[in-house]
Amino acid sequence: MWVPIGESFTDLTAILPMAEPIQKAPPRAAAGVAAPGAVDGASRALDAVMDRYARGEDGAFGELYRAGAPRVRGFLLRLCGDAALADDLTQDAFLRVHRARGSFERGAAALPWFFAIARNAFLDHKRREATRRALAVEDRGVPSEAPADTRGDEVLAASETLDVVRATLERLTALQREAFVLIRFEGLSVSEAAQVLGATEAAVKIRAFRAYEALRAALERQSKGAR
Repeated sequence: MWVPIGESFTDLTAILPMAEPIQKAPPRAAAGVAAPGAVDGASRALDAVMDRYARGEDGAFGELYRAGAPRVRGFLLRLCGDAALADDLTQDAFLRVHRARGSFERGAAALPWFFAIARNAFLDHKRREATRRALAVEDRGVPSEAPADTRGDEVLAASETLDVVRATLERLTALQREAFVLIRFEGLSVSEAAQVLGATEAAVKIRAFRAYEALRAALERQSKGAR
């Protein structure tokens, strides 16, 4: 059951520090994706902890945070490209998880639910930033800087594959980037990604395919330029 997550949430600042710090190193690129068996095992363990927490076992929060926060942070980092912001949004997302735990359906997959909440936190942040910039422009009477999604393509400055991947992801539309990250990097099925994004499976497939084609073309250009 997928529920909208609101802006307000209970303050858990006294709880969050109990969890171990999030690993700061960004998740590895395609070659670093975990084996399916390991991912499935970790996901099932996370589901079990979330079931306990949803049933009211407050002591499970620390375990839930340690197991889920690195995945949520990695997802957010690929969306925003800012490590400090990804940390802040991860905290926000888990505060929302706490507030909405009563709506979690027992036996459901926890990770797609976390990603949906984290995505909402990211989108809310983008909306707040857009409003803040608009108000600042009104006060100064000067034009604002165009958002990243509307800028022209940036020239790739480095030849390393990881730099190409990062640069290409940044140039994708937000919808394409989200679909690609959820399926390729986070290992979700098309059905699960569709639940996270609130879209049809067909739409998610098209977005992910267009992202893949953009990445393939960029890597081909890099390969030809290196010859």
